[in-house]
Amino acid sequence: MRLYEYVARRLLLMIFVLLALSVLIFYLTRGLLPPTTALAAYITPRMDDSAKLSVARALGVATTSCPSYSAFVSLQGGCVVPLWGQYVGWLENALAGNWGLTLLPGISGTDTTWHVFFSRFPYTAELAIAGAFLTIIIGIPLGIVSATHNNKLPDHISRMVSLGGYSIPQFWFGAVLQILFVLYIRVNGSGLLSANSTVATRCVICFSGVVPGEIARYSGIPLLDGILSLNFPYFWDSGVALILPALTLAITSIGAISRIVRSSMMEVLRQDYITLARSKGLKENVVIYRHALRNAILPAVTVSGLLVAYLLGGAVIVEIVFSWPGVGNASLAAANVLDINFLELYVLVTAVIIVVTNLAVDVIYAKLDPRIRY
Repeated sequence: MRLYEYVARRLLLMIFVLLALSVLIFYLTRGLLPPTTALAAYITPRMDDSAKLSVARALGVATTSCPSYSAFVSLQGGCVVPLWGQYVGWLENALAGNWGLTLLPGISGTDTTWHVFFSRFPYTAELAIAGAFLTIIIGIPLGIVSATHNNKLPDHISRMVSLGGYSIPQFWFGAVLQILFVLYIRVNGSGLLSANSTVATRCVICFSGVVPGEIARYSGIPLLDGILSLNFPYFWDSGVALILPALTLAITSIGAISRIVRSSMMEVLRQDYITLARSKGLKENVVIYRHALRNAILPAVTVSGLLVAYLLGGAVIVEIVFSWPGVGNASLAAANVLDINFLELYVLVTAVIIVVTNLAVDVIYAKLDPRIRY
């Protein structure tokens, strides 16, 4: 099978995966709870029964033939729309781009789910990308150092960092970083770093400790918009605000990637072609980085798709700890108020990112290793 045929088949399969996920989330939020639960966020004590019944019909939960709200509450026959009918109605609206109004606290009934989600998503994307970047620039060198200094002090330190990353809960590590760099390390009454803002304005290393001004919202990602707006103070303070949450998000994946690189590097360094390269008098750096690393990095590329999924999932916890205004934080609030539209959109967008990322990893792997055939 040619590579483009494999990509097309995977993209076609993605449609069925997304459909199955939408069914699962809809069932968990609607099928396991009484039909009246779906109305809880839309009705108020001042509404009479006829108004409540109108809301139930508008949401596709009550049938048009239901005589009264009391009949609907008592689950009288012919009053409640079957679950499959509710799903079909929801799916038709979603495919038409109508995701309804959000039920998130503070903005309930005043903004669309689509707009609220994609106004928050850039913050989550920024955090996940920063976490992935830290994973690469810290995890891979740790694995290389550990493999090339096997059973020596650098190897022991690297393994301690890796195992520590596996063992430390993210919420605890984030809280410790906040206490250390915001409360304990202080200069002139200000903490060294920012704790709970997307753009730091009160910290020692912030840009002169002043508000960095306004920018044009090109992408919604503060760091990128600061660059595109040529606003260096805003760019700098956005990066400062990202340090602690990104490190908290990446700590576990750093441990994972470093262990994978270490194991793969140690195996590659025992191969005959590495011995031959050394016998030719090549410099050790050339042997490690040009010959060994190119093959040792393949397993790390393979699991990178799983790490992206982990980073997106872990962003929920990190966003709560650091009051980060992303979709992970909002998804928890959506679950509390049973905002099915927001939850469906969150899960489906996350699934698309994971599927596409894993597909990209497979393509990259095939390009790096010509022996791979799909």
